[in-house]
Amino acid sequence: MKKDSDDRKRSHLRLVVNNPDKRKPGQFGSEDDFITLENLIAQRESLTPLFYQDMERLKGKAYQALERFLSASGWPYGLDPQHGQPLVLPALALCPSALAYGMLPQDELLVFIAEDAGGEGLCLSMEMIMPFYSDDEAVMEEALLYSPVLQYGSLFIEENHMDGLLDLIYRLGFPLYPPFPSARIMERIFSIVAREVDEALGGLSEYPST
Repeated sequence: MKKDSDDRKRSHLRLVVNNPDKRKPGQFGSEDDFITLENLIAQRESLTPLFYQDMERLKGKAYQALERFLSASGWPYGLDPQHGQPLVLPALALCPSALAYGMLPQDELLVFIAEDAGGEGLCLSMEMIMPFYSDDEAVMEEALLYSPVLQYGSLFIEENHMDGLLDLIYRLGFPLYPPFPSARIMERIFSIVAREVDEALGGLSEYPST
């Protein structure tokens, strides 16, 4: 499986929000609507009112608790009010060891707070693209089949709407109880994510190259 170096030339492997070189105008209008991760972080204060506008009260308080934790931890982050309301972190802030696997400062970890599957509480979910891919769908499917089994998160395949090829994505979800988790709980959750991302990257790096 090739890393971030073949003729697809996707130097910024990330789930979503801010890739003006690759993304085409969509439901939110022109390319001017796309903000880079760097600008999302720089414009966080000005984007905050729009991000929280019309948000359900409990969900808003949970996001605010998450923001307090990230600020206290010294991690940079941005708020994207236009693309599903994720809180966006540089992936390397949480998983600095991912640098060895080809991740870049522009690569993103997306954090969402939403209703859980039962509709009776809130769930904290995170997802990010793994920097491993092949043009051969069969190779991607085999890599997924033989990827590490993680305790809390999971790996899955999703078609990238920009090029029609497959991406391996790591996703993790935790029910939030209470809905405004303490800093200690947040620290534990993020440490689990960091450890599992390391395990996933290590396992995928051992998959044979095509």
